[in-house]
Amino acid sequence: MNSRVYFTLFVTILAVALGASLVIPLLPVYAQDLGATGFELGLIFSSFALARSIFLPLVGKLADRWGRRGFIMAGLLIYSGVAIGFDHSQNVTLLILCRLTQGIGAAMVIPLSRAYVGDLTPPGQEGRVMGHFNIAFFAGLTLGPWLGGYIKDVLGISASFYAMASLGFFGFILTLLNIPKGQAAISGPCREETSYLALLSLPAMAAVFLFRLGTTIGVGVNWVFMPIYGHDVLGLSSTAIGVLISINLMMTTLLQPGVGWLADQLSRPWMIFWGGLLASISLLALPFCQTFTELLVLNLFLGATMGLYTPPLMAMAVDIGRESGFMSRVMSLLELAFSLGMVIGPLLAGLIKEAFSLGAIFLVGGSIGAAASLLSLVIHLRSTTVDSPAG
Repeated sequence: MNSRVYFTLFVTILAVALGASLVIPLLPVYAQDLGATGFELGLIFSSFALARSIFLPLVGKLADRWGRRGFIMAGLLIYSGVAIGFDHSQNVTLLILCRLTQGIGAAMVIPLSRAYVGDLTPPGQEGRVMGHFNIAFFAGLTLGPWLGGYIKDVLGISASFYAMASLGFFGFILTLLNIPKGQAAISGPCREETSYLALLSLPAMAAVFLFRLGTTIGVGVNWVFMPIYGHDVLGLSSTAIGVLISINLMMTTLLQPGVGWLADQLSRPWMIFWGGLLASISLLALPFCQTFTELLVLNLFLGATMGLYTPPLMAMAVDIGRESGFMSRVMSLLELAFSLGMVIGPLLAGLIKEAFSLGAIFLVGGSIGAAASLLSLVIHLRSTTVDSPAG
């Protein structure tokens, strides 16, 4: 493995995740201050995922053909520019435009970085390597909400946005200096006639895609509407909300190395199933939390369950990418499932909030996540063989 490239990608993803997550506890309240309705809140978050969903297939295909470096650098610059745009948004429409643009940048950075690392991973160590690499992403997400809430409370929300911009630019400089030009190593025969539909026809890819989609619709609403629940129902400060999200992600981060090792030893489909099911049960219990302490304990458990399914999920994606020879496209499909979940989830949650109540959002989301976990396991059990896609 090229340690210099791996370390650069690790630090870059850490910087990007930290910068992006700085504003996670801030955007919902910031949008409400600009007059956003429940549906518009969902639209603000869904617009990011919508743009990413549109561009992910194109970026994955072009990256397999032209290389990943240029796309990663362009995405990092977009992240920095969008952060400044957030600070200058004066209405909900501008916030939506910023989130759309940020989604384009997201389509370039995280999936292609994971694809790069996937190609560098020695056979038989997929869980271990991806588990360690996931530390960068989840550590950034862990520290970001707390840091963003603290910066906002002390220096104001503009300082949080400019911190996000600085971290994105730092990642750009690292990539520019340390990632070599040219195509990253391809792990298998790159056959241009293979389509995304052909990849999705693989049972393993279909199961991974459906699991990612369903659990994102379910568990993903926690990121969007838990800050609203904490702020409106429990009266928590921005710092307290940031701590809740950080605790959630801290548990996921800490479990990555150990669970990654287990993913190379145990049944990955069963690990994914139990993690998804327990995460969904956690979400079902969220509207019954009436104090900060109860919400804290729940987020600790939710983070642990997410940590249980993430390394085996990524390890399976690496296996599929290596077998098919299309690592960038497989990782882009995995991110596409996440993006579609973040389009459907927040919009659905916003409509549920308008029609019923805030608590109903978590009940519906948890049910969808549980169903997706079960369906994914059924597909795995019916076919455990990864075949090469036919064009």
